[in-house]
Amino acid sequence: MSEKQKPHISYIVSLCGIMCGLALAMMFFLSMVPSFEYISPAVAGVLIWVVRDRLGVKYGLVSYFAVGLLGILFTPNYEASMMFIFLLGYYPIIRQYIMKIKLGVLRWAAKIGVYTAGAVCAYLLLIYLFNMKQLLEDFGEFGKYGSILILFMGGVAFVMYDIFLGLFFPFYEKMLKPKIQKRMR
Repeated sequence: MSEKQKPHISYIVSLCGIMCGLALAMMFFLSMVPSFEYISPAVAGVLIWVVRDRLGVKYGLVSYFAVGLLGILFTPNYEASMMFIFLLGYYPIIRQYIMKIKLGVLRWAAKIGVYTAGAVCAYLLLIYLFNMKQLLEDFGEFGKYGSILILFMGGVAFVMYDIFLGLFFPFYEKMLKPKIQKRMR
């Protein structure tokens, strides 16, 4: 879609509906598989990013809020839903702004700060609002250091996710976007 040409409302509704539906379906089905409980919100965030790319930040954020709300209401895994809401759903949208930071050290500090704030908020809500105290008990012998270790390991996974996004966006621009535009004409 060109910058000067506004999309029709039918295009907006269909793209947002399809991407939100796919994201929610992934959150619903893949979060039931234990090893995919963090992969499903990450891929759902990429689908929401496609909405942001095609229609703008406003529609990307509306789609993010829709999937986040429906995810918390209808998906069986609250942990995956919280990771989508507090980190993986909006991060692909705000990543473009973080990437504008010139100094690499500050850019990575901002990325790690976003991860840390999102992950800590998600788990505090899970533990205290949803009364999932077994998350703390699951650490067992690790005790208080287990939560720090999990936060660090999540940070490593987040850095890998950020690297994936850095590789995916150019692939999307060169390979997928022209095919999508050709089909939309």
